[in-house]
Amino acid sequence: MPDIAIIGEKTFLFEKLLDESGREHTFVKPEVLGSPFLPQFRMAMIPTGFANPQYSKTLAALKASKSKIAEFLERGGILTIFGPLVPEHDYEWLPLPLKYIGEYESTDLVAISEHRCTALVDAKEAECDGYLSPGEGFETILTDSKGRPVLVVGKYGRGKIVATTIHEFPSAEYLCWAAEEGEPAKI
Repeated sequence: MPDIAIIGEKTFLFEKLLDESGREHTFVKPEVLGSPFLPQFRMAMIPTGFANPQYSKTLAALKASKSKIAEFLERGGILTIFGPLVPEHDYEWLPLPLKYIGEYESTDLVAISEHRCTALVDAKEAECDGYLSPGEGFETILTDSKGRPVLVVGKYGRGKIVATTIHEFPSAEYLCWAAEEGEPAKI
């Protein structure tokens, strides 16, 4: 069983990063989300640009898989979501309320809460493609220099949603944490 599913097309950069983490992984095409033939995963990652048709065709599949995403989280999976790269986005396909506002900038990162998911980025400053407006069920972990959330965690069932606008690859330390934290579940 692969630990990590990357929802989207196979890319050399992601493949190299995942190889460095030492975690078994697979790329899952968006159109096969919810297929009974997919294995279980501990963590699923949705890369930057998933809602922008210039970069990805993932959004329609996420909307169609809303109930499967909720089941994945209920059973203990970790869902890591990067920025959608559109001016605004409501994550209506998630079981918890979350909104994104696009505004690309380099910013200092301010820790609001101690959480192991801060390992996502190993820097005090990062490029962010926007900020988040988390609803009930989310905890803000990191903000930008203006106090706007850029990394949030929401608990749903036994699983977690880790959403960020940090426009950087996740660290190998984060990938290992998420793969260890998550429980095997179908998406």
